[in-house]
Amino acid sequence: MLKMAVLGDKETSLLFLSMGLDVLICPRPQEGRNMLQEAFKKDYGIIFVAESIARECMDIIEGLSEKKAFPIVTIIPDFTRRFSQVAEARLRSLTRRAIGMELPE
Repeated sequence: MLKMAVLGDKETSLLFLSMGLDVLICPRPQEGRNMLQEAFKKDYGIIFVAESIARECMDIIEGLSEKKAFPIVTIIPDFTRRFSQVAEARLRSLTRRAIGMELPE
């Protein structure tokens, strides 16, 4: 069975611990690149990535997501920071690729 993990700051990540997810605490967004690459090597089916981390490694997320079906990477909002629209931009991009057009707001 594939596992699930969350990669983010301590406050965001610990909320998922009670749900049985593996928690990968990233103290600084700049370290997220290496941590995400290591997580891709493990047997995860889904990796939830906090927006602050995803912003620093979108190239890795998009590159590896196109090469492999698993793990699925989902961007989640940080619970302690303002939204940066990274998750929304990725969802728009995936929607545009899937249906060939951008949905109106």
